[in-house]
Amino acid sequence: MENTIPLVSIVCTAYNHEPYIKQTLVGFVMQQSTFPIEIIVHDDASTDKTTEIIKENAKEYPDLIIPILQTENQYSKGFNIWEYLFMKEVKGKYIALCEGDDYWTDPNKLQKQVDFMEMHEEVSMCFHNAKIINAEGNKIGDCRRYNEDRYVPVEDIINKGGIFCPTASLLFRTQYIKFGYPDFCKNCHVGDYPLQLYLSSKGRVYYFDSEMAAYRCGIPGSWSQTFHKTEFSIKVKKWMSELEMLDGINALFNYKYSLNITKLQENYLIGTILLPNRDKKKEIRKIYEKWISKFQLKGKMKIFLIYHFYSLYHFVSKVLHSKSGQNQ
Repeated sequence: MENTIPLVSIVCTAYNHEPYIKQTLVGFVMQQSTFPIEIIVHDDASTDKTTEIIKENAKEYPDLIIPILQTENQYSKGFNIWEYLFMKEVKGKYIALCEGDDYWTDPNKLQKQVDFMEMHEEVSMCFHNAKIINAEGNKIGDCRRYNEDRYVPVEDIINKGGIFCPTASLLFRTQYIKFGYPDFCKNCHVGDYPLQLYLSSKGRVYYFDSEMAAYRCGIPGSWSQTFHKTEFSIKVKKWMSELEMLDGINALFNYKYSLNITKLQENYLIGTILLPNRDKKKEIRKIYEKWISKFQLKGKMKIFLIYHFYSLYHFVSKVLHSKSGQNQ
């Protein structure tokens, strides 16, 4: 297999995943496929034993595992790791993603997804159900989106966010990323959601109602915990990048889903930025001033009240909520 071009490139990003990375790698090498694969494992200068575990497994499977081991943390420098791996390292026709704390549970996962993609050229991306587990590995839920195998409406991907398609379940065509992946997606502070939206604009999306992976949540050092500790001025830039990404996606779809995307931006601006940070009016002023003009009158009024007269907004919301409860 040394000189064979892989059909699928598995891309795994890891950082301080010592308790989990072995299980992740096992899920890759156990895949039973009729086609060649490569396993690209990027470790972002872990401070635990993640790097050593990756080295050991790469030595055991030298024809499969390609380790990329950083000596300095690239994420903290703002380096887009996925972009680098997709553009520079990947050789396969398809890319399958799995982060270092998640893992695959079905040895036929790749075969099933690739067989379908090979027969359906119109499909740009597919994904499947995954169980949700806690840090200890106990199942606490699942990511079952439908009760059958089916094509996925674009509106569902837009409205329900990046977790709608578990990252460990994604398989997509490399060509769409290598050629033409837009800057507004590359520059967004999250990677999975813009990737899914972009791929949805390039073809149809298909869902397999089979549980073939495990998505781990609530572990120390996760993305959400890291973001929570981020300097506030950096958070502002990251929030802006997501709003701008949604603007770019809107244009990419020729504004076909403008109502969905604009409503999403409005909810994000209010729920993620304005309400939780209403005591930081000066710091979020640029976001407020830039985005309030983009919404319809009702949205503008709501945003205006939250920013300038939160007490009044809170009182009105409480009254309306009370009346709504009485009418039910």
